[in-house]
Amino acid sequence: MPEHHVASLTDLADGAMRTIEVEDHPILLIREAQTVHAIGAVCPHAGAPLDQGIRNAGRIVCPWHKAAFCIRTGALLDPPAVDPLPRYDVRIDAQRILLSIPPAEPASPTLPPDRRSFVIIGAGASGALAAQTLRETGFNGRVIMLDRDNRVPYDRTVLSKYTLSGEPNAEKSPLQSQSFYRQHQIERRTARVTRLDATQKRVDCADGSSLTYDAALLATGADPVLPKLPGADLGNVFLLRRRSDAEAILAQAECSQRAVVLGASFIAMEVAASLRERGLDVTVVGQETVPFAKQLGERIGNVFVGLHRSKGVEFRLGQKVQALQGESNVQAVILADGQRLDADLVVIGFGVQPVTGYLQGVPLNPDGSVTVDATLRAADGLYAAGDIARFPLHGDGPPIRVEHWRVAQQHGRIAALNMAGNMAGTIAGQGARYDATPVFWTIQYMKRLDYIGHAANWDDIIIHGDLEKPEFLAYYVKNGRVIAAAGLDRDQDTAALIELFNQRHDWTPDALGATPAERFKTPR
Repeated sequence: MPEHHVASLTDLADGAMRTIEVEDHPILLIREAQTVHAIGAVCPHAGAPLDQGIRNAGRIVCPWHKAAFCIRTGALLDPPAVDPLPRYDVRIDAQRILLSIPPAEPASPTLPPDRRSFVIIGAGASGALAAQTLRETGFNGRVIMLDRDNRVPYDRTVLSKYTLSGEPNAEKSPLQSQSFYRQHQIERRTARVTRLDATQKRVDCADGSSLTYDAALLATGADPVLPKLPGADLGNVFLLRRRSDAEAILAQAECSQRAVVLGASFIAMEVAASLRERGLDVTVVGQETVPFAKQLGERIGNVFVGLHRSKGVEFRLGQKVQALQGESNVQAVILADGQRLDADLVVIGFGVQPVTGYLQGVPLNPDGSVTVDATLRAADGLYAAGDIARFPLHGDGPPIRVEHWRVAQQHGRIAALNMAGNMAGTIAGQGARYDATPVFWTIQYMKRLDYIGHAANWDDIIIHGDLEKPEFLAYYVKNGRVIAAAGLDRDQDTAALIELFNQRHDWTPDALGATPAERFKTPR
């Protein structure tokens, strides 16, 4: 392989990162003492420049959506990326940094046969990452993925943020190509599961077929709630869950002027922003007086109201919907106080319900979720991940449920590791554990808010930055400790907070400070 002299060791300070280009490959050089590592310089999830990310020991965290990679091997450590970074060979000769582009990876070695059969129900974030992880870790038995949609797994987060708005995005979707699943012998089947018997380890489908399994993963996610409202069954009234839903909304939006969004959830507000970016007149109706007050607090909730209003969105907050009116198609939304809102289309965003009605032999929580331990284990040989899983915070804390893509992907990876490695006599609590800090993000009008941690309630919110601009970092404080944080347009700080929260859970506001990214500042 030809070698390229790309820099001198004396030009690269210890700990420094520098992006170069060799043979059209964007490459990130990272010096670690007398060693230089070379990995891909661009995050494979959405194209973020990794030299603007946070380096923490052997990890580098993407500044945008917070995927993490090993600086020595390029291996994927945390989603939402689904692919590793390329790694390049480097050697030092008389202070010269010499780099070579390796040939394509050789074929994977032949693995011994494995008679076990694993079934994954659902092909969203958890299911797709679980199937991929099983093959990456060397599992050579059957992997069968069942899903209601006849689509290769794709990134559902883009539906409300980019698909509806028409704004450009670089998020990788579908997550992997159809050829990937064929090459790795992952069996994709379109099927609606009607029953899973956890005692018999059997899955029944609506078409009459049945499967038995050695291990199974429940990754069916959650469906949007359709309220029992008069007129909810009229034409041009939509829920948003699948790509087909987004395509139907788009088709109607192209011949509409007035849209009403029912609900002020994260999905609902993203839909409102996207339809407004499409040029529609948009009104948001919500029972809450301030969106996101429960999750983010009223001050930050009002930041989003102000952002939407600055773009021309109208609000009817603290209002209940009495009915939807129209003949065959919706024409108006009638509020409980008698107000009439004319509408050519209505999108309902009143929250979601875990899809677990098919499950037998495992108790369900009142909200339909499945309780799991830190290994994502729900019963012998049965795991649950994503929106349906109620898991212990930090691995040993109170049980919580998080409805977000990144957490679901992390769950899929952990569940797969335990499915492959801890069969037949698994002891609850042993194996790979999900103890990471939960993270989610929302994007509205191309502004992204990252939320790190979990705060059911708090004593105080400490703000660093400007809520009017808006650009800020917010700390949610309970008993003198920061239990969660939110940042808008603070890419490096939020990346740093993920690393800090994963190190320990007892940070004080003063210890974190106004710019936590400074802790990881690297020389240039």
